[in-house]
Amino acid sequence: MITYDDFTLLPEGAEVAAEGTVVHCPACGRNGLLQEETLEGSVCLHIETVTVLGDGMLVEPTDCCTLSTRRE
Repeated sequence: MITYDDFTLLPEGAEVAAEGTVVHCPACGRNGLLQEETLEGSVCLHIETVTVLGDGMLVEPTDCCTLSTRRE
């Protein structure tokens, strides 16, 4: 089973369980979830795909804006 979570449809300030608060994306102006601890650095997640597998779930970002790149 595959589902899509579209955070652009939620109002700014809405709380998403175990994900965070919906914010206004500074890059594109759409709503999304700010995620600061990713391999790419900070991103604003707009849409994610959730696939239910026999041994768990696979969650993949479908649409997101990169806000800053991680420097190591």
